[in-house]
Order: sequence, then C-alpha cells, then structure tokens
Amino acid sequence: MKYSSTTANAVRFYRQLAVTITLLLIFPFVLSMINLEFAQNWKVHFFPAAIILAALFFGATGGLVAGVAGSLYSAMLLGNPYLIVGNAILGFCTGFFYKKTDKLILSVILAFLCQLPWLIVTDYYFMNLSVEFITKLIIVLLLADILWAAVIQLMSKPLRRYLC
Repeated sequence: MKYSSTTANAVRFYRQLAVTITLLLIFPFVLSMINLEFAQNWKVHFFPAAIILAALFFGATGGLVAGVAGSLYSAMLLGNPYLIVGNAILGFCTGFFYKKTDKLILSVILAFLCQLPWLIVTDYYFMNLSVEFITKLIIVLLLADILWAAVIQLMSKPLRRYLC
C-alpha cells in the first residue's frame, strides 16, 4: 500500500507541530525545574538554553513564547512574576538580534543588555533585593547565558538537520 502525498504532508505537518510545541512550551518548562547549585547557593538554570534554542529556530516570537513558558515555574517558586517578563524580553531580543546579525553569542549578549534594566528595576524596587545580590545575579546570569549560547552554537547544525 502506498501513501499519498497528502498523507506524507500531514505526517510532516504533525511532526513539525510536535517539535514546535515541544521546543516552545514543554522543553522550557521542564528545563526550568533543573538547576545546578554552586558556591553559596547560587544556581545555574537550564531553561535559558531552551529560550535561546527557540529564538534560534523560531525567531523573536518563538523566543518570547519560550521565555514565558520557561520562567513560569521559577516565577511561581520564587514569588517573582517579573521573571516572566524578563525572560520574555531575553527570548524576544535574542531572536530579533539573531535575525539581524546571524551571530548567536552576540545576540544573546545584546538581548541580556536589553533585559538588564528590567531585571535591575524589578529586583531592586519591587522585590527589594540588595544591590550586592543583584550584582552577583547579573554576573551569574550573563555568564550562564553566554555558556548556553556557546553550547547551542556548537550544536546548531546537527540540531537543524534533525529538527528541520
């Protein structure tokens, strides 16, 4: 029995839909539950990797959606709803800058710089965190974002072949 081209197209469509939903919603949310703790209870989060991946494959809108999905768990756990907007900014701007520059690490750094004012204002004025804590947080987040961007940059060609 041969399959029609309509059936093949439908299978391709549903496979792509499953990949899209996984990368934009499920993967960021699941990765938000995984953290590596180091020096004085600081944590490296995994969900920025999913945000960067979504921005790379689906552009600014995909980065924004993954940013929201990836930060829901942390926002609820920490009682900090401002995380959602901050990570949406990171995802959107990463996708936006990547489209303009085609350089992932640069795009992530520029996106982080766009996210930074939101992070500082909300953490200092709304969450009442100390300047010392926010300074350390900024360093850890920037380094983690650059690390994830570098890892994803190395894996982007094999991932494109598999996912696209």
